[in-house]
Amino acid sequence: MQLKGTYKEIWQISYPIFLGNLAHSINQIVDVAYLGNYSKIALDAVTLSGVFFMNLTFIVSGFARGCQIMIARYSGQKEDAKIGKAFDNLLLLALLLSIGIMAFLFFGADFLIAQFISSKAIQLDIKIYLSALTFSVPFVVLSFCFNSFFAGIGETKIITYATICMALTNMILAYGLIFGHYGFERMGILGAGISFVVAEIVMCLVYLSYFLYHKYHIKFTTFQFNRLNIYTITAITRLSSPIVLQGIIGMTSWQYFFISIEKLGENELAVSGILKSIFIFLGIPVWSVASTSNTVISNLIGQNKIEHVIPALKRLVIFTMSISFLLNLIILIFPYKIISLFTDDQSLLSGILPPFYTMMIGLMFFSSAMIMNQGIIGTGNTKTPALVELFCAIFYVAYCYYFIILKKSSLQIAWGCEVVYWLSLLTYTSIYWGSGIWRKHIKSVEEPII
Repeated sequence: MQLKGTYKEIWQISYPIFLGNLAHSINQIVDVAYLGNYSKIALDAVTLSGVFFMNLTFIVSGFARGCQIMIARYSGQKEDAKIGKAFDNLLLLALLLSIGIMAFLFFGADFLIAQFISSKAIQLDIKIYLSALTFSVPFVVLSFCFNSFFAGIGETKIITYATICMALTNMILAYGLIFGHYGFERMGILGAGISFVVAEIVMCLVYLSYFLYHKYHIKFTTFQFNRLNIYTITAITRLSSPIVLQGIIGMTSWQYFFISIEKLGENELAVSGILKSIFIFLGIPVWSVASTSNTVISNLIGQNKIEHVIPALKRLVIFTMSISFLLNLIILIFPYKIISLFTDDQSLLSGILPPFYTMMIGLMFFSSAMIMNQGIIGTGNTKTPALVELFCAIFYVAYCYYFIILKKSSLQIAWGCEVVYWLSLLTYTSIYWGSGIWRKHIKSVEEPII
């Protein structure tokens, strides 16, 4: 598939990813809503452990995103055999990484949790939740691989189908297992973990069934594991490692934020957990178009249409900012109705609006900064965004340390770290694209010659 970067193409690729991400976000929101009405301790635990688990699996997600860029580049060049080869080697790499993540969760997570979480009750619930999530790792990892494959070739409808199946499974099963309905035993946070595992298995099976039904394994000659070689794995690693580093820096910074908030109190942590879910929900169109920007820009470069990159990037930014503005406006008009979906605890509702408005200021810079940053990754230059992430994260962590740890500021001030981070990222990416320096840093995705 060869793209032009038009609004129609952006919409065709983005909206299935958008619907899929929406279903995934609703899935997370449902878990927070269920546990928010079950136990404040469980809500705090799922907030902290959810970020921790995302941080670990983000490693594989980064490698998958790097491979997506390769697949999109080969798609622009009409190199089907290379697409299959890249996908096969990604599967092997992801399998090895998943084994490492599971081993860490089994043997190292308890020690790490005890070092950073002071509440014994929250520690216990985190351990229970992660003990279940450990078994979901192979399926989460495999889903990342399929997601990158379909996004890379521009066939994104299946992402919607798979994620909706996953979300429905989790919504129904979590309700039964957490509260003890449908004949199930009342399990609380363990039930949330079990339902998550089953939902991820369902999503993975949907991806695999679609892949085989449409004979992609024949068209792209995938599952030919005799083609596994160190050169392709090295190329994927070279391209993906900065993305992985970028993800780890970003997620670790967010983890540090929530660990810092936990020092302020359980109430503040519960409020921040709800705000995190709202942030993820409002970020759906942005992350969807960000994935599309990887595909579109890499595909255009694969066709050697360098002059089309900036016009396509402008359309991507305008597209996502328009959708984000409408969503943000709706939330701002009806804040209490939206927030009350997560909890009926009046002590939480009374203190949530001030930090909520601070978060909304950060979201003003979020959409354009994210698209332009992901656009840089689409050029194959993955090192620069990682360095920028590092500098932005330093500002972010310094802000958290000063205003949360030292000054014990209110949540309204604490959430200002999001404003600092996204404004910093927007400033750099605007300079990078506006100066034209990006033309000098377009990178090849081919296997290195050793």
